[in-house]
Amino acid sequence: MKKNKNKIKNKRSSSTGFNDPQKGFDPTSKRIVFALLIVIVAVMIGTYFFIDYKYGSFTNMFIGETTEATTEEETETVPVKNVDGKKNVLIAVTSPGESEIYNIFMVGINMSDNVTSFVSLPLQTVDAGGKTLKEEFSMGGVTQIEYVLERMLDIDFDAYLCATQNGYKFFLTELGKGVQFDVPQDLQFSTTNYTVSLKAGKQELSFDTFVKLMLFDEWDGGKDATYTMQAQLLQTLYEQYFKPKYITRDVDKFTYRMTYIKSNISSEDYVNDLDALEYIAATKFKLQVLTPQGNFSGSGDKEQFTLSKGGIAQINSAFILAPVEEKE
Repeated sequence: MKKNKNKIKNKRSSSTGFNDPQKGFDPTSKRIVFALLIVIVAVMIGTYFFIDYKYGSFTNMFIGETTEATTEEETETVPVKNVDGKKNVLIAVTSPGESEIYNIFMVGINMSDNVTSFVSLPLQTVDAGGKTLKEEFSMGGVTQIEYVLERMLDIDFDAYLCATQNGYKFFLTELGKGVQFDVPQDLQFSTTNYTVSLKAGKQELSFDTFVKLMLFDEWDGGKDATYTMQAQLLQTLYEQYFKPKYITRDVDKFTYRMTYIKSNISSEDYVNDLDALEYIAATKFKLQVLTPQGNFSGSGDKEQFTLSKGGIAQINSAFILAPVEEKE
């Protein structure tokens, strides 16, 4: 009887050995649990960096490198129709989560005179209510900026595009591999958000570097030169990528690309504007960069920029299509 009792006791002990409160985990079980923990942590870390890299939804210190660009496609050949009119677009570059705005660009396309204008506006620009555009953005995002500028400059925007640095980088990577640009000066600069290290001269910039340069605000020549250079960067991008081969009639492909960018442009808008897009891409346009005219005052967080009357008139004339005189 004693032998049988011992057997029963031993059997119970072996069955509870995996998680015995007194004995704890046996060596094999410890290794299994440890391995599972490593896998779980690795998956969590990988997911974090993937989302941060691809969507910019987590705060990041450096903009990651771009992925391989998709193959350039030749679009369906269609007759280019002559198109009149104008298109004004507001473009914003923001931090991840749109918590902070970095750039405000305006692009005006006059299809009657074949002129495209580019402006980079200081974030410190003061509106009629005494608030800076940066403050207006914190109140209502890019739609608030659109509302304020339309009234300040007496123009209408047909659309806005707003994305994080990573959003623009991935959108551009869908089109090509980089941008040919003549860097005017040697650059060696670091902030908490990005690092720039370039030699002066003509070179191909990765989209990663290109987006960083859009944010760079230490160009030789002071503040005027900075806003001129930022607009020239956008002009260079426009010249190299606004071409017929990049305009697709595949609405699904357009929709996929636009998932990287917040915009009020719908697929229906895109289809309705295809004639205009193809005309702009196929026609030689005069490209002009406008440097905002006005004055800076204050410093640091209290710095403000006031557009002069001449500066407002300059932008107004570039972004409003003059009415066509009626023929007798």
